Amino acid sequence: MREKKIIIGVMCSLICIMAIAFAAFSTTLNINGTSSIESNWKVVFTNIQELSKTNGVTINNVPTASGTTATFDVSLESPGDAIEYQITVENQGTLDAIIEDIEASETGSDAIKFEISNIRIGDILLKQESMTFNIKISYDESITSQPEKTNNKLTVDIDYAQNVGQEITPSDPEIQRPPTLVNAILSNNAPQSDASIDFSQISSATNGQGLYYTSTNTEDNKTTYYFRGAVENNYVSFAGFYWRIIRINEDGSVRLIYQGTTPTGSASTIGSSNFNTNWDDNAYVGYMYGETGSSSYSTTHANTNDSRIKTVLDTWYEENLLENYATYLADAGFCGDRSLSSGTGIAETTTYYGAYNRLYNNKTPQFACPQSNDLYTTSSSNKGNKALEYPIGLITADEVAYAGGVINKSNDSYYLNTGDYYWTMSPGYFAGLSAYEWYVVSGENLYNNVVRFGSKARPVINLKSGIEITGGDGTIGNEYIITE
Repeated sequence: MREKKIIIGVMCSLICIMAIAFAAFSTTLNINGTSSIESNWKVVFTNIQELSKTNGVTINNVPTASGTTATFDVSLESPGDAIEYQITVENQGTLDAIIEDIEASETGSDAIKFEISNIRIGDILLKQESMTFNIKISYDESITSQPEKTNNKLTVDIDYAQNVGQEITPSDPEIQRPPTLVNAILSNNAPQSDASIDFSQISSATNGQGLYYTSTNTEDNKTTYYFRGAVENNYVSFAGFYWRIIRINEDGSVRLIYQGTTPTGSASTIGSSNFNTNWDDNAYVGYMYGETGSSSYSTTHANTNDSRIKTVLDTWYEENLLENYATYLADAGFCGDRSLSSGTGIAETTTYYGAYNRLYNNKTPQFACPQSNDLYTTSSSNKGNKALEYPIGLITADEVAYAGGVINKSNDSYYLNTGDYYWTMSPGYFAGLSAYEWYVVSGENLYNNVVRFGSKARPVINLKSGIEITGGDGTIGNEYIITE
């Protein structure tokens, strides 16, 4: 009798094991013997139909489906633009199916919203039946600052399993975004208002250190976030070089300044150069300039000739970024403010320019570029002077002031101090038959230097707002790494 019970127990165990194995099969199962059981597993997307589309939608690639994975790739032009698809799923097998998980991931601009409707985790799809669900891709109507047009992709993968009565909690699908540089900066810091900062004093633990924001004196009064003081978490690894984050621009792009081939910044410049080879006319304060000896401001400060420093930066761009990294860069512009504080800005007339009054007299920096003619952008931009061949420039004197620099005051402990001298983009003044430009002085910070004298170049670029990262927290050894 005892032997019988053991045999029955073993048989029951084998039956349980067979049942578990059967439940796990996702292909045809044949059991040979005196009888035959044939079950087939096949759940697939069979159709993707476009339901609606506005005029501002570009389909970059026709939606693709493989098994129960589908990918959508579109570009949207303006707020309110949208496209919607209906996807058909068929259970062509002989086993009932249930959704165990829905994996959805998106890339592209934060302004683009993806919605998945009419389907939930836990839904059952009976054998030989079908169901439909919808995918909607739309440009958020609440967006007031239009980002650059980007390709937006959504990949949806539905994980079906055989329905054997397992308990699955019903839930809506969640769409995951890969980490972007902008989101990482904001989540890894606690941005503070800069309302209490005294810009007549250098940065310090009591006068600004960390990530700050302002919408005062910015482009169109939009918010910008900037780093100030002795921060140690604004390092970026990109294009084989290290960079420091200056700020998140008003349009969501990220402004970087060159740090060198090592994060310590021991070689944070790309060589020595005068700002301009000539100096005896107001024209030479310009990153680009017009005619010398002219009798009009507009002719003097036309953007027809390249400064020496611009030639150096353009050459470096061609050698290091043009071929493989141009598509990562935004055209946010670089401000070489030639607005007048005093004087006419013509020929050899003594003239003081906008940044001189702001930083020397008033200690009130600003991010907004006062004149469109002085916002250096490329020909493809929708703003600025459209005079640049490449989207590369220099930091402005105002940005140095926001970061913690003050004219004639030593600040050895803010992130822009590398122990080197380098030019900014900002004109200072013309006097005594010489044009002066703002530059950063080791140990003394902001100062004005004659444009014909030698200093160094520290490239500045802007990364697009939706640029993704593979990881990092911005510290040395764990820099933000741009996805390539």
